[in-house]
Amino acid sequence: MVLRDILHKCLNSRILKLSGTLFKQLVDTIDAVKSKKMVRNLAVFDFDHTVINDNSDTAVLKLINKEVPEEVKQLHKSDGWTAFMQGVFNTLHENNIKEESINNLIRQLPAVEGMPELIKQMNDDLNYDVIIISDSNSHFIDLWLDQNNLKKYISRVFSNPACFENGLLKIRMYHLQNCCKLSTKNLCKGKIMEDFITEQNSLGVVYKRVVYCGDGINDFCPILRLSKNDLACVRHKYKCVDVVLRSKEGRYIDEDGETRIVTSDVYIWKNGYDILEYVKQLQRKESKLLE
Repeated sequence: MVLRDILHKCLNSRILKLSGTLFKQLVDTIDAVKSKKMVRNLAVFDFDHTVINDNSDTAVLKLINKEVPEEVKQLHKSDGWTAFMQGVFNTLHENNIKEESINNLIRQLPAVEGMPELIKQMNDDLNYDVIIISDSNSHFIDLWLDQNNLKKYISRVFSNPACFENGLLKIRMYHLQNCCKLSTKNLCKGKIMEDFITEQNSLGVVYKRVVYCGDGINDFCPILRLSKNDLACVRHKYKCVDVVLRSKEGRYIDEDGETRIVTSDVYIWKNGYDILEYVKQLQRKESKLLE
């Protein structure tokens, strides 16, 4: 009799008093070991107002001494956020705002309290791969991570590609999608997260738990895709909290009349230390149940 079958018999006979979710996690881990796959956890972070305590896109507007032209503002309504930000970058360039001025501003954006420590400990001590999925842009995120010595802790960054060309910052959409109505056309965080997990699985890495950390409405899609064993961490007093809590209670109905249900555990956080302690508590609880 294989170990998996023995565990099922133990559960049925109440020899093992494990929760259904924890038992499934244990069986999945055994299956992964049998198939010679690496078992890890995954932490997924938004960037603006989650890792940093600001919006990196709108922060650069401080470099312009005058109002953003009305035709640029209209780009957000007509063509989306990425087109609007290209309009902003064009305006910066037209006003002779140099590349180094933009870069210095991004480097100085403050981290959310405890977020650097959370990212480091999840990667170093808690068996987590860490990725960032953000509707900002790759240049800003890479620059900030490098400035704060966090790059080595991040497995991948998924964001709108951007780079400077002759002093002008040019940005492109990450992808063009129309399958998810909860997301913007240029970035579906839920699809990106699921595609990454599938890709990792094909490379021999299985994630037994996913922890998603975010604050905004565009974080709702990936949170809906989490399982019962996963954890959604939503920032206190930010837009995502109300939507997630209503969905958790079965009270969120989308524009098509469909009820959207969050099945994962939900934790409301104020800083990175909050999340770190909660994740550690979960791991200590699981360790005691398995003793």
